[in-house]
Amino acid sequence: MIHTIGLFCSSENEIDTIYFDEAVSLGRFIGENKLRLIYGGANVGLMEETARNVKLYGGYMTGVITEKISGWGKKSKLPDRMIQVKTLAERKQIMTELADIFIALPGGFGTLDEIFDVIASAHLGYHSKKILFCNTNGFYDKLIEQIEYSYHSGFAKNSYRDHYHVASNITECIKIIKKTNKEI
Repeated sequence: MIHTIGLFCSSENEIDTIYFDEAVSLGRFIGENKLRLIYGGANVGLMEETARNVKLYGGYMTGVITEKISGWGKKSKLPDRMIQVKTLAERKQIMTELADIFIALPGGFGTLDEIFDVIASAHLGYHSKKILFCNTNGFYDKLIEQIEYSYHSGFAKNSYRDHYHVASNITECIKIIKKTNKEI
């Protein structure tokens, strides 16, 4: 059963509004369904937009932020619980422990690091959690193309596919979560 959704996403504010709309929809879904959000805890970008809507719709959230990011004044005031850690590795570890599934909204290098960490550690058997790529506006198309090339050229085993799913938008991600919860 999915109770806690881990979120990886952009901490940038100067991105297309379509991505903020997806963050609003995700936050609303989490809040209205009394699910929990675990995320990076920053007060910028898609992180803050999702958190704002989780809060608006009555949801619970935990932020996991590094001392460095907090020291830059980027610590959100929205989380019900904030965990401060020293390193990004600790942050990923705690998020992986607490989440039941992950959604990757569009993001930059930090998001990519988090995505691949979850997939690689699942493949090695450290956990069995999946990640949903929210491919809004085709954001992850080139990345998925590269991943497919890794399979076709023998650099990655097809069994890595078991650890993620590519959804065309947040509506499809939400359908997958609802379906998973009904099947359990």
